[in-house]
Amino acid sequence: MTKKQKIFGVIVLVLLLGTIGYLSFAVKTDSEFKIEIISLEGNIHLSKEDYMKFANLSDRKEYSQLTMQIIKDRIEKHPYVQSADVRYDGKGKVSVKVNEKVFDSLLMNGEEQYILTENLQVLPFMSETKKIDYPVISNAWINKIKILSSLKNNGDVVTASKIISGIKLINAELYDGLSNIDMRNGGDILLSFSFLDYPVIVGRGNEIRKIVYFNSFWTYLKGKEINNYMEYVDLRYSNHVYLGITQENLEAGEKQS
Repeated sequence: MTKKQKIFGVIVLVLLLGTIGYLSFAVKTDSEFKIEIISLEGNIHLSKEDYMKFANLSDRKEYSQLTMQIIKDRIEKHPYVQSADVRYDGKGKVSVKVNEKVFDSLLMNGEEQYILTENLQVLPFMSETKKIDYPVISNAWINKIKILSSLKNNGDVVTASKIISGIKLINAELYDGLSNIDMRNGGDILLSFSFLDYPVIVGRGNEIRKIVYFNSFWTYLKGKEINNYMEYVDLRYSNHVYLGITQENLEAGEKQS
């Protein structure tokens, strides 16, 4: 064995011993953490107490049996959680930073209500859920819904999601007022806005282009008295916007004037 080979062998041995020592210290240190307090932040859609209860972290008497990995695994099992960052702050305190999934809309399927994420993943709707002022997608053509599954291949849901995204990008005011997208089980799509007493008929096909037309039209229509007499806005016909005004409403308007 040459001198260089001996030196190389010694270096490898030192590195192996160092790695083993480090791993032994790390495992020992983690096992010796005495967890007394667990704090949680980053939550929006559920309270800290709800997340802690779900993860079975409410009883401080059981903290001695926990490790940071166990805490992380329990929190990340919640359907609203994308990931959780867990760190030991010292003096028995563990901090948890929750990264929630991004909600996009609510989905109504018969009497059942679900939450859809920006990736169209189906989440359960929990009664304790906070800040759920999202557009509702109703009467979409869906055979079966499974929690945590994706609806990226469902045509009705994808179309509704594109309409929501389009309105959000085009006009924040319209997005804030968008309350419902009725897919009508394959029929003409209807939009409802909280500040309008009449529906907007989108129909099928070229939905985003029609939304752009309506946005331009709404800029002119906003605040006008004619809104009081309208029954609907119809966007089904290419490059045209039709207003539904009944004779009864016109006559009522004329009498008031």
